[in-house]
Amino acid sequence: MARKNYGTIESTADAAEALLSQGSLDEAEEAFRRLIAQTHVIDYEYDDWLRRLAEIYSQLRRGAEAGFIYLYLHWFDMARESFGSAASAGDRARIDDVEKRYAAAAGNYADAGMTAHAAVAYERAGRHEEAAAAWETLAKDAALRTRPYELALVHFNYGMAKSRIEEDSSAARRSLIDSQRRLEQVADDYETRGERERAFDCYQILLKLGRDSGQFENLAEGYINCIRVLKEDNLKFYVLQYYEDFIALALEHRELHAAATLYQEAADYSSRNALPYDVHYQGQAADAWVRCAHKHIDDGAPIELAENALLAAIGCYSNVGNYVAVRERFQELAALPLSEKHRARYARIARSYASATQVGGRAPALPDYLKQQNAYADIWFVDLLEWELAGDPLRVAASIVGDLRYPNGIRRRALVVILNVADAKARSAERTPQTLSAVAGMLGELQSYAALTPLERLYEHDSPLVRKAAVEALRYLYFKRSFSIIRRALEDEDGGVRDAAVLALGGLHFQHAFNPLASIYRENADAKVRAAALTSIGKIQSIEAGEFLIMTMRQEEGELRQVARVALAQLDNADMHPILTHYYEIETNARMREILAELIHRGRSQAALDNAAH
Repeated sequence: MARKNYGTIESTADAAEALLSQGSLDEAEEAFRRLIAQTHVIDYEYDDWLRRLAEIYSQLRRGAEAGFIYLYLHWFDMARESFGSAASAGDRARIDDVEKRYAAAAGNYADAGMTAHAAVAYERAGRHEEAAAAWETLAKDAALRTRPYELALVHFNYGMAKSRIEEDSSAARRSLIDSQRRLEQVADDYETRGERERAFDCYQILLKLGRDSGQFENLAEGYINCIRVLKEDNLKFYVLQYYEDFIALALEHRELHAAATLYQEAADYSSRNALPYDVHYQGQAADAWVRCAHKHIDDGAPIELAENALLAAIGCYSNVGNYVAVRERFQELAALPLSEKHRARYARIARSYASATQVGGRAPALPDYLKQQNAYADIWFVDLLEWELAGDPLRVAASIVGDLRYPNGIRRRALVVILNVADAKARSAERTPQTLSAVAGMLGELQSYAALTPLERLYEHDSPLVRKAAVEALRYLYFKRSFSIIRRALEDEDGGVRDAAVLALGGLHFQHAFNPLASIYRENADAKVRAAALTSIGKIQSIEAGEFLIMTMRQEEGELRQVARVALAQLDNADMHPILTHYYEIETNARMREILAELIHRGRSQAALDNAAH
């Protein structure tokens, strides 16, 4: 198959060159456009095709298409020349932005009426006065009156810009307090609607607000809520990363009681989720409790606070087998100005540990390679830029094509979107259902979060053909937000759209898809929908997914029980064996005991094969 595909590409390239040499520019353009749809090929070959295609567009006097190709290649002067004097302010701004000429980009964005983009560009240029003015203008935009989240972001950005101009600005303080109130309300509304991922965005901004203002209370509220949402989505390593970052800031603020408590929470979470970091966190908690006790003593706090902190440290040291430290802490307790009875008791316990040793070696900590590089995105900018692009496929693709933060594969697919939309415009066919359906498919192939807003907009189209294509595209977009369209599509008046939603449902089986899939299964009465949800849950490979499938088998009969059984049999997770055994032991239904016994036996057989292979 690979050889056949190579031959197809090779023959298409030969045909494209032949058409170009014959002067058949329109046919050559189409052939080269087919070639660049092969976004997986090596760079030098792909870039060569792009250069040839740009030359064709120049000869066809289609400068915009050539300009976008040169923007992808980062040939900025060629891009400007190709766009020419007729280039829109938005196109000029995009080139300046990618070239990091942010002040020039801001001016062009402002001329294009893209105030949010202008404000962000001014921020990146360090032009805080102009940035604050742009945010203030945007806050008065009538389009934001029905957009509470985006309006909260504008107030936040205005406050931050004013604080950079004047550290103790009263205008900054008022705006930031207002944004905090708005974000808290919006987060509550999102959580009420079950959109936890959107609430998470609000909590991240509150976290940023607390970090920049130095207010530990705001910082704590942001982290606590972020960690809660991440736990609910079973994003284990994100949870631990947020714990570690929260702890570091607590230590920086000398909030030692909070740091010690957080270390213990991280240890408990690691233990419950079979992660090997619980001993490390317990040891860190013990040390933090000791520091907390010493701080209480130095601050002249009631001695009982120091006593309680040392006792908490002893509990942690005992949990990790550091009995030498246990003895030392009891000796320390015996020296505190406590009652004679308490001191004597602590001294007696310390003597009982006279021959104590430390058991166990160095405990593993969370390694750097498991920490996510994009755990904290500047969503206070990103979400406003997304809002201003308004789900226009061409503008969204244009924002990606030159941006090196995206992998080349995504940038290439964005360029494919641009050139195909431009081709449809040249034929006055850009608004036909056929064109929009094709665009929806290409947006799905972007496999980028940026594709969701255009697909949401396309789903609003009157044509079932377009709605169906928008829903089908979601099976490539592994984001919780994809389910917001799928839920609506499952109730669509058109049967083809509903079928597409079921198909997409079967393709979305990523770690934090469990909750939306389980919710759809519980809420939907259609057996086909429920079966698709169960099948996807089985592919998640988590303990939560396995337990859900077991409970489904116990509660359902007929086809759904069989779907759950098959999904459970395909779930490859060694931690499921004790859970299956537990349910087998408590099960009273004879048929269910047979099924569970079969699954246990299958798991043992697979484990034996795996061991033999190693």
